[in-house]
Amino acid sequence: MKVLVVHRQQEILQNIKDQLQNWYVEAYTNGLEGLLAAKLSTFDLILCGQDLPVVTGIEMVRSIRNLSLNQHTPVILLAEGNETKEHWRISQSLRANLMTLEEVGEMKNLTIE
Repeated sequence: MKVLVVHRQQEILQNIKDQLQNWYVEAYTNGLEGLLAAKLSTFDLILCGQDLPVVTGIEMVRSIRNLSLNQHTPVILLAEGNETKEHWRISQSLRANLMTLEEVGEMKNLTIE
């Protein structure tokens, strides 16, 4: 499984890579690099933080949904715990899921064929 992970904090990127060690993980620390990767290559799953430098997570997902090879790829926006109803509404409109890092950690044993 090929996963794109975009988060501003290197230690969180490494944590996710460690949790998903059986999968191929391509990681970036800003939204622009993540967006460019999503426009150049297909992924089975995209995980991204919301507060990214250069291009925010919401802007990145919106662009992916509009113009990329990954228009239909499942997307997980990493929840920070202070999400409002508006965050949930926006994530639903972008066909993205809000999940905590703990919930992502539980995915390490997931098998997708």
